[in-house]
Amino acid sequence: MKKLLSLLVAVVIGFASVACSEDAVAVVDGKAITAKEYEQHLKFNKWVMELQYGEQVWDGMSQQDPNFEENIKNRLLESLIQSKIVLNYTEKNNIKPDTKQSKEINEQIKKMMEDKKSKESFEKAGLTEDFLKKYGEQAALMSGFSKFVEKKSTPTEQELKDYYAKNSKKLDASHILISLKDETGKPLSEEKQKEAKKKAEDVYKRAKDGEDFAKLAKEFSQDPGSGQKGGSLGEFGKGQMVKEFEDAAFALKEGEISAPVKSEFGYHIIKVNKIIKSDYNKVKDSLKAELTQKKSQELVKKIQESAQVKKFDDKVKSIKFIEKKADSKDKKDTNKGKEKEQPKEEKKEQK
Repeated sequence: MKKLLSLLVAVVIGFASVACSEDAVAVVDGKAITAKEYEQHLKFNKWVMELQYGEQVWDGMSQQDPNFEENIKNRLLESLIQSKIVLNYTEKNNIKPDTKQSKEINEQIKKMMEDKKSKESFEKAGLTEDFLKKYGEQAALMSGFSKFVEKKSTPTEQELKDYYAKNSKKLDASHILISLKDETGKPLSEEKQKEAKKKAEDVYKRAKDGEDFAKLAKEFSQDPGSGQKGGSLGEFGKGQMVKEFEDAAFALKEGEISAPVKSEFGYHIIKVNKIIKSDYNKVKDSLKAELTQKKSQELVKKIQESAQVKKFDDKVKSIKFIEKKADSKDKKDTNKGKEKEQPKEEKKEQK
């Protein structure tokens, strides 16, 4: 049961269908996500949450966020839209479901439907076995899409070597930060910023004149993470620091100290302790995984951005997520009132 949930909750998907836009919550490349489909997925999400955390989960959520229902509904719509984009792409490119996952999901569904308690819970939520099977089928299709993207994004040997040439160098560096923000995180006044710049220049001069960099960092650095460690940032590669910092750091020679470099955080005085050049054969596998992931993200982004999407927010707002408990109480109170009024009317007729 839990295994099935982990498989299904990971991917919220919408059924590929063509429908009139009047009955749609969204249309993706001419294919609609109908209100009925949306409601089924909303019920499914609700059922999963209550199965995991109990029916009282919504009381806690409403206390944390009064607008939680609308937020859940909007997030679900976005998930269904993104899934529809992918499903449309799989159809156009004849991408097949992941057979291994499809078999696993079908086995889990069968076990679940054979469990009387689980089946009753599912049906009580207003869901059907047919919905769950279609949901599972398309989860397997989404997995097939992931494998397709990974295969398509696998770099060639030349691409790997080019990527290695750009990313093989790492630095072991330290810095001293003179912040341009106050203790509350607000930017300093223009006058205070000038003072910060002057302070950074003075600290830089002392470091260049031979004073111990680590001691200066402990005394002056306003970076809470590295200051008390003598300014040490450890090892890092390209793409891990803000651009201004990275450009300055990777331009330094081993043992060299930079003049103050300004970034959004303040003025950095950087010292390169060691330049580390990795061996291609040792890092090839990790670079391959890194580049594959990067290319995969770029491909998925391209697919998403090329889709034509139209949303019908008013339709989504009109769909109920949770029936308020007060509704049933109010109904009872109304009925009680009617019961009390009835004898008076009969008495009046007797007169």
